[in-house]
This record gives sequence, structure tokens and C-alpha cells, in this order.
Amino acid sequence: MRRKLATVILDHGFTKKLKIAIVRTNYYNDLLDNLESYATNTLMESGVKKENIETFTVPGSWEVPLLVQAVAESKKFDAIIAFGVLVKGETHHFTMITNEVGKALMQTSLDYSIPVAFEILAVYEKKHAELRAGKDNYNKGIEAANAVMQTIQALQSFKK
Repeated sequence: MRRKLATVILDHGFTKKLKIAIVRTNYYNDLLDNLESYATNTLMESGVKKENIETFTVPGSWEVPLLVQAVAESKKFDAIIAFGVLVKGETHHFTMITNEVGKALMQTSLDYSIPVAFEILAVYEKKHAELRAGKDNYNKGIEAANAVMQTIQALQSFKK
């Protein structure tokens, strides 16, 4: 069952200073554009300034972890959102890419203590990605933006 997503409202005094990086692929640009747009809009509704959201594009999902790591190493951002679409083909390649990308993104998040939203949509058919990256309130860009915002807020409680 699909879950309709809504923006999580946080203190705008807190969120207006945040800097968020989006790392995305250029495969399935129509879907990635939707994910990025919905994430950006959700971040701005939460109080993040548009000029504090920066997007980096890589050729495919395999390259996402390397750029996410570079962004984390820069220490210029408070969180990273990773977007991509992997559609299963006839080989084992899909499984290998999906597993390794997920592991690498988690490792970067842990190594640098930075929230990394994992929205590399690994699907068996393109129509499943279209459902998750559509122009509606089921778009996973909303979920990714909410996840990093709530995680940043939770981490801040340790810094007080």
C-alpha cells in the first residue's frame, strides 16, 4: 500500500541555516527531476533556503557513493540526499549495484556522522519507479527531505 507523504514542519529558525546536498544520476531524467523537485520543495517548506540546496549530478547510481563521500568530506553540508533509479534487467548487475551502493552510502553516513537519505529506487519495472517519483504526494523526494531534516534535528539534541 502506498503512503501519502506530507512535509514535516520544523522550527524555521533552525532550518534556515541548514545546507543540503542532493546527489543524483542523469539516468531517467524525468523521474530524477521529479524526485529532486519534490525534495527541494519539501526542504524549502521546512524553512531551508533555496540557495542552501545544491545539486550534484553523476552518470549513474554506481557513481553516487563517490560523490556523496566527497560532499561529506567537504563538511559544507548538514545532510545529503541520494537519488537514482535502477531497473532490473536480465543480469545479476542490478543486484550487485543496488547492494554496493546501499552499503557505501551507509558507510559514508556513519564515517562522517552526516544524514544520507537513500532514495536509489531499485525496481523490477520502470512503472514502479514512476509510482515513486510521480507528480503527487507519494513522491519519495518528500520522504527523503523529511528523513534528513528529522535526522538532523535528532542529532542536534546530542550537541546541546
